[in-house]
Amino acid sequence: MSRWLQEITRSLSGSPHGVTEVEGGRTISHPDLLARADIWNRAMSGLSGQVVSVVLPNGIEWIAAYIACLRNGAVFNPIPYFSSVGELARIFTYVQPGLLITDREDLITRYIGEMSALTPDQVAALEPIACTAEEPDDDAIACLYYSSGTTGNPKGVLYSHGNVFALIDSINRGFRFDAETRQLAFLPFGHTASINYNILPALLAGSPLFTSQGFEKLRANFFQVLAENRINYTEVVPSVLLMLLKLKHDLTGLDLSALRFIGCGSSTLPLESQRDFMQTYGVKVANLYGLSETGPSHVDDPTVDGWEPGSIGVALDCNQCRIAEDGEILLKGPNVFVGYYKNEALYNEVVVDGWFHTGDLGREEPGGVFVFTDRKKDLIIKSGINIVPAEIEEVIYGCDAVLGCVAVGKQDPVHGEVIAVAVAPKDPSVDRDELIKAVRAICREKLSTHKLPSVIEVVDEIPKTHSGKLQRRKIRDHFAR
Repeated sequence: MSRWLQEITRSLSGSPHGVTEVEGGRTISHPDLLARADIWNRAMSGLSGQVVSVVLPNGIEWIAAYIACLRNGAVFNPIPYFSSVGELARIFTYVQPGLLITDREDLITRYIGEMSALTPDQVAALEPIACTAEEPDDDAIACLYYSSGTTGNPKGVLYSHGNVFALIDSINRGFRFDAETRQLAFLPFGHTASINYNILPALLAGSPLFTSQGFEKLRANFFQVLAENRINYTEVVPSVLLMLLKLKHDLTGLDLSALRFIGCGSSTLPLESQRDFMQTYGVKVANLYGLSETGPSHVDDPTVDGWEPGSIGVALDCNQCRIAEDGEILLKGPNVFVGYYKNEALYNEVVVDGWFHTGDLGREEPGGVFVFTDRKKDLIIKSGINIVPAEIEEVIYGCDAVLGCVAVGKQDPVHGEVIAVAVAPKDPSVDRDELIKAVRAICREKLSTHKLPSVIEVVDEIPKTHSGKLQRRKIRDHFAR
C-alpha cells in the first residue's frame, strides 16, 4: 500500500475528530468516514488504473469517494460541481472516464448508456466491503487534475501517491497544521486549492474539517462561521477576498481569536488588497503560491516575527526553488508531478533535469524569501522593454474606486505593444469617464512614462475561471478586436 494511504488510514482510524458539513449540519467521525469509504469500495471494484470523474458538491460523500477511489487503484478526477454540460462534454472526451460519479440529474440523463455512472443514493443502498483490489504503491497515479488552462489548451496533470504524500506531509509541517487544527474548506472541491490546503492536510493530521458548499452560501455569514466553529485556517482566492472587502461585514461581537490567518492563492493577490483586508478586518492574510503540477510550493506565514506582506514566503521543505537567469521560477522535488495526461512531449518540455519550469517570474530576497512578479508569457514588450503587468495593476488597485483590473499588451505598429487596461469599478453606477481620469492620474503619479497605459476601458467585471484564476487571454482578445 502507498505511504499516502497508509498514513491517512492510520490517522483517521485513531482520530477523535471528524468532518462537518456547515450547511445542514451533517457530521461523520473519521473512523466512520473510513467505513463510508468501504461502502464506496463496491462502486470502485475493477477500476484499477482507470479514471473516475467525480462531479459532486463539496461535502462528506466527495471525501469518501476520494478515499475509496485511491484504495482501489483508480485515478481520481475531481471536476467542479457547477461545470456546464458543454464543458463537461469536452472534459469527458479528453479524460475518457471509466466511471462518472455525480448526483446531477442532467448528467445522468445525458450520459446514460454512454458511460457508467453512479450516484451517492445508489451507493448508500450498498453494503460495505473491504477493498480487494491490488494495493497501489507510491508510483501509482492518484489523481488527474484537469485544467483548460488560461490559454485554452487542456492539460491533465498526473499526480502520484508519492507526490501527494510528499506534498501534504510538507504542508502540514510548513503551515504547522496538526491533529487539533480546525480547517474550513469552501472553495470548489473540483479545484486543487481546497484539496491541497484544507482537505488532504486534515485527512493526514486526523484534524477537524468543516466543509461548505461554496462562498455563495457563506457570503452573508462568512466570519460568523469562522467564529462559531473556532476555525484556525481557511483558504480563499483573491476574488473572494475582494468581495469580502466590498461587503464590509461588521465583526462586532465575533470571537475570531482562534483564526491564525487566512491563506489566499490560485491567482495573483494584489498587495494593496492584502493590506486593505488586514486593516479592515484585523485578520492576517498569507499570499500563497503553487501550481497544479506541484501543489503549494512555498509557505508565507504572517504569524512569524518580522513578517511583511508582499512575498510568497519560503520554499516548503519538499522542494527546492531557484530563479533562472531569465527570472523564471524553477521547482524540483518529490512533489513535482509525474506527467501530463496524453502529452509526454509537453512534460519533457517543462521538466528538464528534474526542474519544473513554472512559466512564472520571480526573485529571491535575503533569508530565502521569494517574490512572485508575474507570468512569463504575460510580459508586455513595448519598444523592446519588458514591462510586468502586475506592477501596473498594483498601482491601479491603489485607486479606491477600483474593484479589479487587468493590464495586457495590445499590438501596435510603432511600439510592438502598448499597454491596455481593463478596470472593473466597485460601484457599477460610477461615472466611467471620471473613473478613467482617476486611474490615469494615479498612473501618472506612480509609474514611469513608458509604463503608462495607452488604453483604459471600464468593464462590468474581470473574467475569471471557476477557481478564481484571471482569464487574461479574454481581456487580451477583447483589446485585439
